[in-house]
Parts: sequence; C-alpha cells; structure tokens
Amino acid sequence: MKTRLNRRLFLALSTISASLILGSKWLEPAFARFSFGQSDPVQSGDVTDTSATIWARNNDEKNAHLVVRISKSPNFQGAVQIIRGSLVSTATDYTGKVNLTGLRPNQTYYYRVFWEQSLFKIRPGGTGSFRTAPAPEQARPVRFVWGADLAGQGWGRNPNLEITAYDGDVIRGGYVIFDVMRKFKPDFAIFAGDIIYADNEIPSEKEIPAEVGGGKWINNPAKDFKAVKIEEFRENWKYNLGDDKFRRFLAETPIYSQWDDHETVNNWYPGEILTEAPYNGLSADVLAATAKQALFEYNPIRGDKIYRRYQYGKHLDLFLLDERSYRGPNPDNSNPNGLEMLGQEQFEWLKQSLKNSQATWKVISSHDPLSIVTGGEGDRDAWGQGLPEVLGREVQLSQLLQFIKSQDIKNVVFITADVHYPAAIFYEPARAFFQDFNPFWEFVIGPIHAGAFGPNDLDPSFAPEYEFLQAPGTQTPKLPQNSPPPNVHSFGSVEVNAQGELTVYIHDITGKVLYKKVLNPER
Repeated sequence: MKTRLNRRLFLALSTISASLILGSKWLEPAFARFSFGQSDPVQSGDVTDTSATIWARNNDEKNAHLVVRISKSPNFQGAVQIIRGSLVSTATDYTGKVNLTGLRPNQTYYYRVFWEQSLFKIRPGGTGSFRTAPAPEQARPVRFVWGADLAGQGWGRNPNLEITAYDGDVIRGGYVIFDVMRKFKPDFAIFAGDIIYADNEIPSEKEIPAEVGGGKWINNPAKDFKAVKIEEFRENWKYNLGDDKFRRFLAETPIYSQWDDHETVNNWYPGEILTEAPYNGLSADVLAATAKQALFEYNPIRGDKIYRRYQYGKHLDLFLLDERSYRGPNPDNSNPNGLEMLGQEQFEWLKQSLKNSQATWKVISSHDPLSIVTGGEGDRDAWGQGLPEVLGREVQLSQLLQFIKSQDIKNVVFITADVHYPAAIFYEPARAFFQDFNPFWEFVIGPIHAGAFGPNDLDPSFAPEYEFLQAPGTQTPKLPQNSPPPNVHSFGSVEVNAQGELTVYIHDITGKVLYKKVLNPER
C-alpha cells in the first residue's frame, strides 16, 4: 500500500538540513550485537521495467513511517515523487519496504529514505540508486553478477584481509569482493543463497592453514551463537550489513534474493527433526518459518514467494527457484519413483513460465547444482546422488529437461552455487543415461566469502562434463579444504549484448577472469 504525501510534508522533507543528518543519534537496541556504522542501510530489489522495491532499516529503533523520495536527478532537482510506506516497529525489527510503481523503463532513479514519527519529526536515512529494466521489446545490453556463500565456516569480517583488484586497486578489510563487484557496474545482482550462515558461529580468531599463508584470521566482530530465535536470525543479517563495502554495493545495485540451507540450518528439509544442539528436537519446519520471516524482513523481496520470474528486456528472462521449501527428505534421494525438489505448484509454474517466455535467453538460477553431488551418504542434498540411474530428485529434473525439449524452448542456461567452488559444466544427451533433452550449460560459482571446498563428484545421469573447474583439490600444490578468502573464491557475471549474444564470465575474488564462454542464441 502507498499514499502520496501532502504539500506540507513535501516542504518539510525538502528543507531538512545536513545538520539533522550529522546530528542524528544512533541507538544500540537491547538485544542487538551488531551495528551498521554511521548510516541506515538501504537497498533496492525485484526491479522490473516499471517497478522496484526499496528496503531500509530505522537504526534509531523507534516507531516511524518509512518515507521514500525518488527522482531521476542525483540532486533531486525537478520532479520528485514521495511515497509514504507502512509503520516500522519491533514487529519487523524496524525494517520496512516500499513498492514503487509507475516507473519508466530503462531509467536510473535515485532515492532518499526518511523516517517520519510525526509531520514535524522527520529524520533522514540512507540514499541509493537503481536502474529499471528495459521494456520487453528493448534490446539494450545487460550485465549482471551472481554470488553465494557469505561469512560461512567461521570466516567473517576480517579487518586485515587485503587484495589487489584486477585494475591494481588495493582493497582492505571486510567483504572485499563487493568493492570488486561494484567495479563492473552491474545492472543487478542475484544472491543465490547462503547469504547468511545462521548455523555457523564466527570466533574472534581462527587459524589460517599454513598452505595458504598461516597466521591468525581476525573476526571483528565475532558471532558466538547459532540462530534459533527470530532475534538471532535478524542478527545474522545485521552482521553482514555491518560491512561498509556490502552496504555500498547494495545501495548502488538492485538485487534478486533466493535462499538455500544456511539461512536456516545445514541441509535441512521439510519434516526433518533437528536433534543436535542448540535445536534439541526442534522441527526444521518451525526453524525455517522463523528463518524465512527474517529473510523477508531483511531483503527487498516483493510478494510472499521466493520463486519468481523477471523479464529484463528483449533478450533476458530470469527464473529464481526455491529448492528448500517444497523438497522431499534428503535420505530418500535415491527413490526410483522420484522425489520432490520444487513441489508441484512451483514445477508447473516453471514449465509454463518457460513456455510463455518470449525472451531470447531463459536463465534459471538454481541455488543447488544439477549434477554436482553434495551431502554425505543418506543426506544427498542437491539434485543428484552419484548413481547413473535417474533417481530421486533427478526424476523431476528429467521431466523438466524433457519438457524444454518437447516444447522447443530454446536457449535455457542454468546458473548455480552452493558447492563453494567455480565450474562450467556441459550436458550432452548423446552420452547420457537419460537422453531425452537438449544440450545445455550449467555455470557454478562461489564462495564469495566463506570456506572454499571441492571438487565433488559428478552424477552421471545427464552426462555432465567439466569444461572448467577450480577448487582447492585441483590446485598445484593442492590447497586445504575450507580455505579462507582470498583463495579460490569467485563470483560470476553475465553479459547479454543488443544482438542477443550471451557471455558468461567466472571471476576470482580480484575480478580477474578465470573462464569465459560466449553463447550464440539458437533462433
């Protein structure tokens, strides 16, 4: 819901001085362990050609209405639209969202956030910008980045971390990869899950393996708990938002958010009972519902579903999947009769959305890899389980691939994450156990800032073959598993030019290109 403000409030907002900004008090809430520095965090997301969602948090932690001013001018000159959002309070941990509509396609907008306690008590918040998507018929070039796996395995915000970016710029402290991503000026970013590790503690110090330099990794701040209560899940999101590089990236780059397991707990599935401490018999469904509340509170997601679709001009359609909420039990992932991964409602939505898409490229963001085997025996967590037969969740994947072929849906590409190493995988039906599908590509990235692992085995059902692979176990000499940043850390970028040619890049943490694949569309 949104309402336009009256002229008196417009004038009040317009005359707020810089002294108010500098004089604002930043209060530490009773539970909060992590702060955001001297600015309220802001971000935009779920951008379309005519709409966007603005998110912000009131760090004063007082009941107030979120008010957003938007303009086509960075100086907010000329026409300014003002939208008054809902009241933020303890119910949403003082986070709020405003859905902007009626925007122009392919237009850069600038926004300022204000917190209105009354008509004459208004505090300024953060500022940001975003660019709307091109209209469906527009064929302008588009560039986006995608990443996953942030602050996992105890590798948190280290003030001593230092890298030299691909352009020679030295970047120091915290989540350095976000300053690198900013250099590419992406139209948007996809966060493909594990953007918090609610189930991982972050100690104040951690030993760095000798093979990657040795010494002490310093976490400032540390995080001494695993999340069970809603306040603890919220604190995990605050931990990451306390990094200035991450906040700066979010203020400039619209995002599309998904989730995977660590937003809740490792490898969880609906119906699971969590026996280990600190869960002590808690249902994964109850824990996930709490985790999902925090996810939606701290991300600019529009609506109430994690799976959704966004068209970005003539040549690009994005399909964001939710492979946590509807899956069957991990121990049953060898069932010859099949096992749910998407749930029937999401599965039918995906098939029909792919069939209806008029975009040149259909990019499916699957936070779990298609053929890389994850989890231990009896806990196979992704699509595959390592056997050549089509079993478990692969039955649903085979049905999807078969549908794409039978409906003559062209130019489908998968981007994935989760396994903490980058790879490019080609699928060729002629050599596969199951052959009723068209050849396709899967591109894998990560971690952006967590432990690096791998490589893992490939499930042979659809004949995957690595064209590119870089993991601790493939290096010479081999690096230890759970290597900290900046070792074997990566993110991906995709460019679609005006002619519809799609290029995928895999970058290391410095932005250097490790791998490039140019794909020409099938007309």
